[in-house]
Amino acid sequence: MSERLRVGVLANPMLTRFEEEALENVATLDGVTIDEVVVDGSVTEGSALAAGADAVNQGTSISLADLKLFVDVVRESGLKAFIHGDEKLGWLLGETEQMDWLQSRPVTEVDCLREASIRECEPVSAGGAWNTLPDDVTSDLGDSCDVVIRFGFGLLKGPILDAPEHGVLSVHTSDIREYRGMGHKISFVNDDPSAAITLQQLSEEIDGGRIVTVMSRELPPTPTLDDVWDAVYALQTEIFAAGIEQLQAGDSPSQPDELGPYYPHSLQQRNPRFVARLLAKNNWRRLQKRLS
Repeated sequence: MSERLRVGVLANPMLTRFEEEALENVATLDGVTIDEVVVDGSVTEGSALAAGADAVNQGTSISLADLKLFVDVVRESGLKAFIHGDEKLGWLLGETEQMDWLQSRPVTEVDCLREASIRECEPVSAGGAWNTLPDDVTSDLGDSCDVVIRFGFGLLKGPILDAPEHGVLSVHTSDIREYRGMGHKISFVNDDPSAAITLQQLSEEIDGGRIVTVMSRELPPTPTLDDVWDAVYALQTEIFAAGIEQLQAGDSPSQPDELGPYYPHSLQQRNPRFVARLLAKNNWRRLQKRLS
């Protein structure tokens, strides 16, 4: 008989379409309830994350807010702004899969969370890029949830990782046995024929947790980054429900024998050669598609 599981969610104030669909699929599982949602209170109206969500929700139009966001991203993340600019160009050219998946709305408007208790807290800095949760929130989630899904709060460490019986589940956008860190963009540059994602039980090693399950999807010929994003987001709508079913059945997450090399996100912020290679490949494939 399947184990009954109480699920908690760590989220940003806005949930994207793929996150919402993932939670809907979890909520439809027999014996599973989503009981607790903790929202990151540090994501305010004027934050970069909120500005990015607004830019996505306005779709293919271009406004002064887009230009301001571009300047802000240049200031904070360097060359990554040009990757975002290229994504926006793709939307204007009709490559809208990523844009559609990233449409978002407030957590309080998501139907499958209407019966859940929703609270807000701010993460506690745990050094560098790492966060943890306040002691009272950690204790409450440990008492009221058997497993927690992470859609927000950044890199997590500390007691929250072990507070629920089945830990905290999070997706990495590639197979962690092949690529860690930046993941799918490295896979794209390497011309991999498929996109993979890993559902991992988080540990304090970046992309080094125990594997719950790995899913993959074949890509079309000469895929653009938008094709890769489409596969990655579509897989995420399915993988949480699949992983929770495995936990219900008593399957234990496994520690991989080997982890893939780590590709820091700084590559897309400060490495002109990498960014140029990524954008050149993406735009060459755009051209190939239009000429075929």
